[in-house]
Amino acid sequence: MDLERCYELLADIADGRDIGSVEPLGDEETTAVLDLARVAAHAVERKAAPLVCFALGRALASADAETRLVSIADAIARIETESRETGSDA
Repeated sequence: MDLERCYELLADIADGRDIGSVEPLGDEETTAVLDLARVAAHAVERKAAPLVCFALGRALASADAETRLVSIADAIARIETESRETGSDA
């Protein structure tokens, strides 16, 4: 299954539950979220990646695209910094 089909399935679920629309991420946001997942998986632990992305996504749900990108970049930088400072690399 490709990413486009996944977005279609999510849109169907959202429509069926009357919870708002699901819009595909743009290229820049897709890259940023994948970077966040990679950093969380390596700096925290593998299972943290989807949880970190989901939690930040919930927090940023009503933010504009620029705020989302800046916030994701900030999260990546902070996780990487803390990982270096504590010497913890999952």
